[in-house]
Amino acid sequence: MADALKDVYSKDFLNKLGEAISKHYPSFDIPTFIKDTVHDDWEELKLMERRDQITQALHQQFPSDFKQAAQILRDISTTITGFAALCLPNYVAFYGREDWETSMESLGILTKASSSEFAVRPFLIAEPEKTTEQMMDWSQSDDEDQRRLASEGIRPRLPWGIRLTQFIEDPTPIFPILENLIHDDSQYVQKSVANNLNDISKDHPQLVIDFCKSHWHDSKSTDWVINRALRTLFKAGNPDVLALLGYSQQDAHLLSNISLTPSSVNVTLNQSSDLNYELTNQSNSTLPIYLGYRVHYVKKNQQTSAKDFFIKRINLKPHQTLSGHFSIKWKQLTTRTLYSGMHHIELLVNTVPTTSTDVNLTLS
Repeated sequence: MADALKDVYSKDFLNKLGEAISKHYPSFDIPTFIKDTVHDDWEELKLMERRDQITQALHQQFPSDFKQAAQILRDISTTITGFAALCLPNYVAFYGREDWETSMESLGILTKASSSEFAVRPFLIAEPEKTTEQMMDWSQSDDEDQRRLASEGIRPRLPWGIRLTQFIEDPTPIFPILENLIHDDSQYVQKSVANNLNDISKDHPQLVIDFCKSHWHDSKSTDWVINRALRTLFKAGNPDVLALLGYSQQDAHLLSNISLTPSSVNVTLNQSSDLNYELTNQSNSTLPIYLGYRVHYVKKNQQTSAKDFFIKRINLKPHQTLSGHFSIKWKQLTTRTLYSGMHHIELLVNTVPTTSTDVNLTLS
């Protein structure tokens, strides 16, 4: 079984962090730091709870002057990098709120070692106008990590992050930042822009549709961003979005001989289900087809939760028959827990369910 993500905060990491700090701050006591961090409840703590506990233990020994503490964080950021380094900007989020300028300077540096996307959010809440201006500055940076921070940090619904309710209610201050980034040549930045727009689309779909229409076909990369940005609206069958991307739900009704057949109706945990599909374009026109499938996963209470998956895009010629197959791996994930029961599976054409089948999963 794969290690839990929270285990990036291991005792080995704490030792590495302590050693990096002691090179720049010799009075730092590593055994005391580890003792202050790893309490009796350490194994039960979730990822972000461990991150916060590390931050608080650092504060026990760091200088009381935040400028000095921030300098230590910046000094070690070339050594402590990657996902686990989220604990460095987290210190700024906890203890730097009374020194906005030092905090912004530090977050701009620390984001290069990991990401300051979570740490900048308390500042956006406390001082939204000033911090949004900082995000604008970062959106024009030569550094892709800072440009990515400009988008990711201001996402209204960032997973694991504090909800930015003011931008959920009114996202208009975000759009000038995204306007600066929509043509970015870094896919790291492009993905963040798409995710930000997707966040906004959940509350203000028309604003996102209008923004995307204004940049549709600007370039191959902007079309990639827009396709990702509109994914929630696309799955919901929004007609404006389907039309923009070249699809119509009505075309699903021009198909015939549609079938979806599992290799076996019964399956056990850690096995796979192979499903064969077939459909025919009975019209005299070529139909742009976005083919997918929807699994209605059984939950603990025996209700279901649907998840959509992509199969392929194809321009189906007149009277052409399309056949193929896909597999569903019945494996426990950190993001999804499987339960025994009958799982309903639908074949989707341009987001429209066209046929379905059932697979009975048992965990034994």
